[in-house]
Amino acid sequence: MSEQKTGLQGMIQELRNRRVFRVAAVYLGIGFAILEAADIMVPMLGLPDIILIIVLGILMIGFPIATILSWHLQFTEEGIRRSPTSGEKHTPNQKPLTSNALIILLLIVITVLLAYPRFVDKDNPGVQTPVALENRLDPKSVAVLPFTNFSSSDEDAYFADGIHDDILTQLSKIHDLKVISRTTMIKYRDTEKGIREIATEVGAANILEGSVRRAGNAVRIVAQLIKAKSDEHLWAETYDREYADIFAIQSDVARKIASALKSTLTPEEEQNLEIAPTANMEAYDYFLRGNTYWYTKTTKEGNLKAVAMYDRAVELDPTFGLAFARLSIVHAVLYQASAWDPTPERRELSRKSLEKAQALIPEHSETRFAQGIYNLWCLEDSKAALLEFEIAAQLNPNSGEIFQHMGQLYLFAGEWEKSGEYLNRAFELDPHDVGNAGWLGGYNFLNRNFDRAELLYRKELHVNPEMAQLYRWYADVWAYGFGNMQKALQLFEEGSVMSDNPESLNGYKFWHELNARKYEQAMVTAESHPNPQSTFYYKSIANFFLGNREIQSTYLDSAMQQTIDRNLMTAGSEAFRQGRIGLIYALQGRKDLAIEAGQKSIAMTPVSEDALNGPDHVYRLAEIYAVLGETEAAIATLDNLMSYPNTTTLWRIKLNPFFDPLREHAGYLQLLAKHEITT
Repeated sequence: MSEQKTGLQGMIQELRNRRVFRVAAVYLGIGFAILEAADIMVPMLGLPDIILIIVLGILMIGFPIATILSWHLQFTEEGIRRSPTSGEKHTPNQKPLTSNALIILLLIVITVLLAYPRFVDKDNPGVQTPVALENRLDPKSVAVLPFTNFSSSDEDAYFADGIHDDILTQLSKIHDLKVISRTTMIKYRDTEKGIREIATEVGAANILEGSVRRAGNAVRIVAQLIKAKSDEHLWAETYDREYADIFAIQSDVARKIASALKSTLTPEEEQNLEIAPTANMEAYDYFLRGNTYWYTKTTKEGNLKAVAMYDRAVELDPTFGLAFARLSIVHAVLYQASAWDPTPERRELSRKSLEKAQALIPEHSETRFAQGIYNLWCLEDSKAALLEFEIAAQLNPNSGEIFQHMGQLYLFAGEWEKSGEYLNRAFELDPHDVGNAGWLGGYNFLNRNFDRAELLYRKELHVNPEMAQLYRWYADVWAYGFGNMQKALQLFEEGSVMSDNPESLNGYKFWHELNARKYEQAMVTAESHPNPQSTFYYKSIANFFLGNREIQSTYLDSAMQQTIDRNLMTAGSEAFRQGRIGLIYALQGRKDLAIEAGQKSIAMTPVSEDALNGPDHVYRLAEIYAVLGETEAAIATLDNLMSYPNTTTLWRIKLNPFFDPLREHAGYLQLLAKHEITT
């Protein structure tokens, strides 16, 4: 029996003998594990944060109760028994259930709970737990929900949308805030989702919601700013004003939000908030109508209606610089679309509108953006366009549209770090814009980050299931990234039912069917190609792999005639045409002509000038070499393609039947071994 101690030492000995310290340690461990689990589960289940406070309160109350009870009682294998006094021995069956094994188990559980939020897809959008997302959100990020229209006339819906747009514009002038774009937020117009769920989906810590009522010249605007995580109302106000005061209201809302989020405005930002775009409210009304067509009617007719509204706005107010800038952009859009109006007259309209904007608001972000668009689409000067976009982004750091254009141009230039930076920024600001998700997905695919690309395309396809090209891009990831041809072909089947233009997928589907060695099926797809001028070309390739040499020869002659006769307008299209001619020559066995055409296509669009399309011509030359039996040249070309970002992947090489003659060559096996590690 151990020596009995007195005083403080005796008390400590008694506490240890009755296992009070052990019970306290186990209780604290269990309590911490419960809190960590609750912190993960409460947001996932959409429960209010008050639940966490209640759990903490219960655990705090229970702690002294547990320690007091442990002085008198213990849980053992034999059930509840009196705690032993000092010097009293435990029998084996009377050992308390607070053993070392239990403590070790608790430590393991706590470690897992602590690690869980940090290791669940931390680098991928759309898959984090809500609690992980909330912890990463910028506390000065704001998402503005579409304003509810309470006006008596449904025709005033454009006005509510206009207020929404203009408040976004005012907030974007404050560099300290991160503002989620209109394109993303407009999808929540009639949503039944809660504030917290919306905030998590768009990546914003705060939500601004409001309503608009207009009756003649009287306007009522109600706005409130909500902290999404706690549902706390940070600011709210009702404005009853005349229509002419609308710009003052918008500026005041921006200031109040900045103040609520503890953002200090610079003198320049204060000055910018004071600038009203026009003093003519009728012109402003037409400008808002034009914006409605511009944002929601992405057809030729929709753009022409937008032009008509902007034209009327600048007619009513010839000093309306913002309307001139937007007018220039729409004219440029109509000009760059070959099926719309690529005429010198349309380009001149864009130029004249741009000059007006430059004279009125030369340093406005919209004017700089309009200049960039004119340089890019009307003058085809990407370097000059990029300079303007850089300036526009500095003036408006919350525009996903500007960052997307910058990311695209840097991608074409092969500046991968900058391209990734800007495309990621565009996606952060506007995650639901199909262009942003599509370009970022493409960027990751080109850099062979297939998991990231797959997540982006999957997420975007869920939001925009009608967009045909998404099925093509997503199928490429599954085929060329993961080698899963079944999934790739399944996506084309889904696209034929769900997309808005299923016929446009047939050309891409054809190549995937060849990769899957479904040559008969590819022949059927070739019959339904949307471009009749390509039918013979695709049929000749399908017959080549089916071994129908006589039929193939006839189709090749027809394909060559159609390809030579095609009148393609752009240098990029001409380069693709030369590559096609080269492959036709190769299939005909005309070696010198085939290689010459393939090399000509590369010279027309070199990788150094077009990092996106240039590698496709190099890949086509590799196919030409393979068909002609130039095995070493084909392998060397593929090896080079695998050394930098482009659409060439190991699975694309492995699946392509044109490369079947290379499979047994030692150089081909070395190629696979060399790049298997890095992809």
